[in-house]
Amino acid sequence: MKIRHILDVLINDVGIEVIKERVVSPLAHLRVAPYYGCMLVRPSKGFDHPEYPETMDILFSALGATVVDFSMRAYCCGGHMPQIKAATGYEILRRILKDAHDKRADVIAVVCPVCQLNLDAYQEDVNKNFSTNFNIPVLFFTQLMGLAFGISPESLGFGKEITSTEQVLSGKTEAAALDKPKADKSKSGLPMPEMRGGSRR
Repeated sequence: MKIRHILDVLINDVGIEVIKERVVSPLAHLRVAPYYGCMLVRPSKGFDHPEYPETMDILFSALGATVVDFSMRAYCCGGHMPQIKAATGYEILRRILKDAHDKRADVIAVVCPVCQLNLDAYQEDVNKNFSTNFNIPVLFFTQLMGLAFGISPESLGFGKEITSTEQVLSGKTEAAALDKPKADKSKSGLPMPEMRGGSRR
């Protein structure tokens, strides 16, 4: 018996073109950090590259999202380390969350329930220990697929997470804010002194 991950089946059996045809609500407002973790793509004879996997990148691009260049994508989340040795576990999670934060990701997409638990449930503990202010929702990649397919958030389990997904659902994310044209304040601002020849100081 060959056991396969659902991501493998979706990409290599269902196919990206069929997935594209099902999209009714593109995730155009989202910047997604695809987090594969340490086990899905290893050992190296799996369905994706063991160090720099890209299957979720391809998937989320097809769903209309912006995929960030997430360098921590294939690092371990620490497994049970937060319960065994909290300081070490929190440091591992801090590095992953910081990379997503630095890349302005609106959401981290995961393929593993342990990764989802660690990054979501211990995010506040990481903030307390390192005086950070991470607030990044952590969702299963299938939940984001469901949104793009027009399935209701309630049916997809939204609202049961610890880190709120309100911004993800409302579209009021950092990425969406960056895409809005900035107001022209040149007329309402204070007048600037001009140098001879008309140039401003």
